[in-house]
Amino acid sequence: MEFLNLIFLFIAAILGSSLNAVAGGGGFISYPSLILCNIPSINANGIGTVALWPGNIASAKAYQKDINLSISSLIMLIISISGGGLLGAYLFINTSSRVFDGFVPFFLLSTWLLFVFSNKLRSYFSNKLESFSFEDANIIHLISIFFIGIYGGYFGAGLGMILLTAFSIIGLKNLNEMNGIKVILVSFNNGIAAFTFILSGIVIWQYAIVMLVGALIGGFYGAKIARKIEQQKLKNFIIWVGAIITIVFFYKEYFKNFI
Repeated sequence: MEFLNLIFLFIAAILGSSLNAVAGGGGFISYPSLILCNIPSINANGIGTVALWPGNIASAKAYQKDINLSISSLIMLIISISGGGLLGAYLFINTSSRVFDGFVPFFLLSTWLLFVFSNKLRSYFSNKLESFSFEDANIIHLISIFFIGIYGGYFGAGLGMILLTAFSIIGLKNLNEMNGIKVILVSFNNGIAAFTFILSGIVIWQYAIVMLVGALIGGFYGAKIARKIEQQKLKNFIIWVGAIITIVFFYKEYFKNFI
């Protein structure tokens, strides 16, 4: 059974990383897969963060030429998202599994709704707002990034979509630059959280290493295959999978004893 669990998690990491590289939504695959293997939710969240983090670093290289921010502006954003990530990770490791399990269905629902409507939200704000650059960022922008970072450090699924939507709301227009900034900020946020989880001892390494290898394969090879699939069909697949998984988690946490 243990060997089958490792194979299952390896495949899940390939699929989740492939989806993240193309359309997002990999969190609907990685975290539930760990839960399905009877791994406690606290450990599952830590394992998923550690396993998927290196893939974010690899992605950052691809966008480096699209980022037109000064080093000082980028550093301020990194400090904000990293500070939030550290606080989020600290809150997480000091949260009981019972409390965390109660939050998870709402996190999944929020991520699902954002995935469904993110393109419409970005399009709406892109048409309504004047162009903005983080060179003109003020304390309110940095505080907003800090609070988004808290969520990223605590749970993390959908963090990239949250950042892209937030960028659109404040007026960023260039999608490639938005993706580049997003990847860098997610990398630092997840990196801070990953090291916090490692030091706390919640990471079960046989699962983390298997998923790490799968995520690297999925991020490189799986993404090439996924790009050949019509984007709307891929997005519809993620929407249906996300909806089913969200319903299952709500049922297990809140309705199992009533039905």
